Amino acid sequence: MSNLQKFIRLNLLLTRMLIFTILFSQFVLCQDSNKKNKTDSVLREFDLSYPFKICWKLKKEELINNTFASDKANYLLVSTFGGIIKSLNSESGEKRWETDLGGEIVSTPYIDGENVYIVSKPKENQNEVPLNNEISTDGTDGNENNIIIRSLSVSSGVTVWQTNLKTDLNPEQVFIYIHKSTTLIADKNGNLYSIYKNDGVFNWQKTLGVKLSAPPYFYADKAILGTIDKQLIILNLGEGKTYKKLELPVIPTAISFNSNDETLIVGDQKGIVSSIKIEKIDFEISKKEKKKKTKYVSWKFRLGAEVSDISFTPRGLLITSLDNFAYLISAEKGDLIWKKRLAGRISEKSLVLDNYALITTIAEPTISVFGVSTGRLINKIILEDENFVTANPIKIQNKIIVPTSGGLYAFSPNECHKIEN
Repeated sequence: MSNLQKFIRLNLLLTRMLIFTILFSQFVLCQDSNKKNKTDSVLREFDLSYPFKICWKLKKEELINNTFASDKANYLLVSTFGGIIKSLNSESGEKRWETDLGGEIVSTPYIDGENVYIVSKPKENQNEVPLNNEISTDGTDGNENNIIIRSLSVSSGVTVWQTNLKTDLNPEQVFIYIHKSTTLIADKNGNLYSIYKNDGVFNWQKTLGVKLSAPPYFYADKAILGTIDKQLIILNLGEGKTYKKLELPVIPTAISFNSNDETLIVGDQKGIVSSIKIEKIDFEISKKEKKKKTKYVSWKFRLGAEVSDISFTPRGLLITSLDNFAYLISAEKGDLIWKKRLAGRISEKSLVLDNYALITTIAEPTISVFGVSTGRLINKIILEDENFVTANPIKIQNKIIVPTSGGLYAFSPNECHKIEN
């Protein structure tokens, strides 16, 4: 083989190696780019500083305020006037199923595993609906109202069981909580009922005889109840018996629980937030004794007006008050970390997502996103068409679901497919 032929072959070999190197480099860069895009997408799912987009919206169909829920994964349940409950696909907003319960839905749907529990007031002539169980509560005088408690399949909306509860009182709003094998039902009039969640059979009933002054707070096997006669009552959910009771100087308006050190966080009408050690509360402390026995109070923090909400964050307690202020205070000592004033009346419940706090002002077209650590305004969710927020938002997957005067909206800082129902 001549030197010229060897030279040509060597050049061909070098050229092939160069082409291979270029192609391989492009492949690696493409893989890195895809990996980076996936990483950015994951990061943005939790980064609420990016602009929010409307993923989908459900036009107004007389949605009931505060009566929608999710399992944080796939199902979004929405209640409407006329006793209809709908299941929506959280990704697209498309309807999965719809069930007509009739009457008026008076509770927020509560999802527990494969079932959803809901309470409704039937129509006047709805007694022909077949019931699995019928319970007449103690003290009825013949003028009782019927309330139907149902267990539905989350996947299909089919009724698993339903129980008719007869009670004298007409609850404005009903709260649901699942404790082990039982479903707990509580209303603002101070009635509590426990029924078994698998078949709706009656377990126990408790009547406080006084209205609640704050939404009940449930944790583990306890229910914490604040009443308009300035009491704090802790019930054992297993038997419905009073575990501890405390008479307060002021009506409690917001209740939470710190599981780290077993303390109650209680806000009241005068704007005082107190940390109370449960184990230091005697079974019952009378008004005469309460001045002497204050050892159960760890710390107090004073706001400028009635406490409307208490939420736990990774940095401390987020407190809101009726004079439009939001505070972050230390859960251990009650020290002030930051304080912010909002333009309008703050809604009942803030939405805390890791290091973000979403605070809604009533009848306003925006939701403010604050950094929990600094209290700095990071972002805003801005509604369209002069809508305003009508109830507290919730998070499902990477979306913020917002009920508005114009319907139900799904916002996300991620890219999403926009669908209108």
